[in-house]
Amino acid sequence: MPQTKICKTCSQPFEVTDHELALYKKFARNTNHSEDPAESLPDLCFEDLQKRHLCLRNERHLYTRKCDATGETIVSQYSEEKPHKIYKNDYWYSDKWDPLEHGRDPDFTRPFFDQLQELQLKIPRLSLSNMKSVNSDYCNMTVGNKNCYLIFGGDYNEDSMYGVLSMHNRDVVECDYSNHCEFCYEISDCLKCYNCDYSRDCKSCHDCSYVSDCISCNNCILCTNLINQSYCIENKPVPKEEYEKRKQALLSPENRKRTYDRFLDLFAKRIVKFAHAIHCENSTGDYLKNCKNCINCFDTSEGEDICNVIFATEGKDCFNSTLLGHKSQLCYDSIATFTSYNPRHSFFTVHSTDIEYCDISINCSNLFGCVGLRHKKYCILNKQYDKPTYESLRKKLINHMVETGEYGQFLPQSMSCFGYNESTAHAYYPLTKDQALAQGYKWTD
Repeated sequence: MPQTKICKTCSQPFEVTDHELALYKKFARNTNHSEDPAESLPDLCFEDLQKRHLCLRNERHLYTRKCDATGETIVSQYSEEKPHKIYKNDYWYSDKWDPLEHGRDPDFTRPFFDQLQELQLKIPRLSLSNMKSVNSDYCNMTVGNKNCYLIFGGDYNEDSMYGVLSMHNRDVVECDYSNHCEFCYEISDCLKCYNCDYSRDCKSCHDCSYVSDCISCNNCILCTNLINQSYCIENKPVPKEEYEKRKQALLSPENRKRTYDRFLDLFAKRIVKFAHAIHCENSTGDYLKNCKNCINCFDTSEGEDICNVIFATEGKDCFNSTLLGHKSQLCYDSIATFTSYNPRHSFFTVHSTDIEYCDISINCSNLFGCVGLRHKKYCILNKQYDKPTYESLRKKLINHMVETGEYGQFLPQSMSCFGYNESTAHAYYPLTKDQALAQGYKWTD
């Protein structure tokens, strides 16, 4: 039967569905802790859980500061006054420092999160989360970009700039939440479009301007809700020669503002689908592409068996998570993963397996409560163990966290390196300074 709980942040009731209860039981069983989902139910509603995830991530605010290792001036997602150690990327990835140096034994007389936060302040952090990039030094939370500038959260783009959470694009500018587009300007939520500008929610269109909710259209201006149409202006067919003349006028520099205002008027009056879902089966949410059994998911593509997720690409068997990148599986209560398996209650997990309560794990496996590790396994609080000792100590630590009420909860707001207004949370769920502070978040003036 569904259960009703009260969110400890907003004090509003929220329902835990039968489907969610089955998933809590599944993930509790996989920890070898308990099959009773009641022991693992969160005290946060969907929105407040997402705030907790997103407050750990800063995509879009960049600063100049000194590298704490070399003293060089660098570009960083962390401002100078942050208390954390920040290393420029090539130094962080080098062998010139050892993240196990500050490893420590768990203290079973103290809350675990306090110990993890103390460790976090000792371990250097990457200045930018910008992996495998080529000539793309001003991008953040990205992988595989080439010749890109100010791309945030978008991967495998080329010769592009100014974009958020867009993938596999070429020669695009001002491109948000759009994939596989080319030669486009000022578009959002578009898929496989070519030479389009000022377009929203379009698929497989080319040579269009100021259009929205169109599919497989070409040479259209100021149109909405069209499918397989050509040479249209304000949804009316126009002879090709007349179209070209009117196009020159509508897109001329002196008329651009007037045309854009007309586009906004048409956009506000367009017919809106109940959900933007393409090739989906048994899925709910919005902006879904090629999804199966994805419940309450948003900005998700190529997903299967996912529930309560904001943004996922090729994810499978994931629950209560956020911003899952490229073939991550069995993610639970985590944010910012890339090709990882079974991360839980963790932030920034890349090419890693069986990660729990960790902050930055790259090419690792079997970690619990670690910070800034790469190519490591069987570590707890950045201290190395053999497999039997690790498994025994992990079980003991889980039992301790159950007693303190920490186990099953996400990392606390105090572990965020950013003010709420710097974080991605503020983009999704804006709060005033007073509201953020009242909910336990930090704030950067």
